[in-house]
Amino acid sequence: MTVVWSGTLSISMISLPIRLSPATREERVGRTHELHAPDGGRVRHRRFCSVEEREIPYEEVARGVETPAGTVVLTDEDLARLPLPARRTLSVLAFVPVDAVDPVAFRTAYHVDPGPGGDRVYALLAAAMARTHRLAVGKLALRDRERPAILRSSGGRLVLHTCYWPHEVRAPEHQAQSSAFADRELAIAELLVDALSSETPPELDDEYAAALDELVEAKASGGELAPPSEPPLAAPGDLMAMLEAAVREAREERGDRGGSQGPSGV
Repeated sequence: MTVVWSGTLSISMISLPIRLSPATREERVGRTHELHAPDGGRVRHRRFCSVEEREIPYEEVARGVETPAGTVVLTDEDLARLPLPARRTLSVLAFVPVDAVDPVAFRTAYHVDPGPGGDRVYALLAAAMARTHRLAVGKLALRDRERPAILRSSGGRLVLHTCYWPHEVRAPEHQAQSSAFADRELAIAELLVDALSSETPPELDDEYAAALDELVEAKASGGELAPPSEPPLAAPGDLMAMLEAAVREAREERGDRGGSQGPSGV
């Protein structure tokens, strides 16, 4: 597995060598490319210098910052000399409850592996975090960008998530409204959750990729796909009646027709 970062995990007086490797891999859907619609020509993205008005090779591309005095060009060597302790050390600043960090801030996941001689400390840390239901919070400089980082224990291993900075997380436009519910409403809603509960996540299929393949085959043979049918939207109605119907449907799909009945005999 490709190692994208290696350094030291520092917790107070304890130092543990670690390596990070990508925990996920995003695959392209289908075989689509950017094309010029009228003639089907492939679209090429080129690096073009606006001053010399010519295409330039990747080796001549640098980064820059606009200032009142002009453009400051930054080379890879300049960026490598930035005094960032997080470039080689992930310092744990605190251990927090697992529900103290909103997963909306999670960015990219990495497998954490111990370096030479670090297996026992690594395993002990993972076990302690699992037993105390805590996450480790720190900072990490990865790919020329410093970001908050979260370490969590999973199956005896450590997983690291880079995170967005707090100012990068958008507040929701719709604010939750406090509502008072009757005991019967909450009880039937809990039955619905229970009817659809599972100890493991369900298996999911990429239906979009399969449908895209069908579309490509149909258009290549001169045919067309039938338009998809839109599921009917439930009309607004009595909340209890809708919940009871949802519970019955969930139980029927799971073959659980003989289970315990709810407060309304569902």
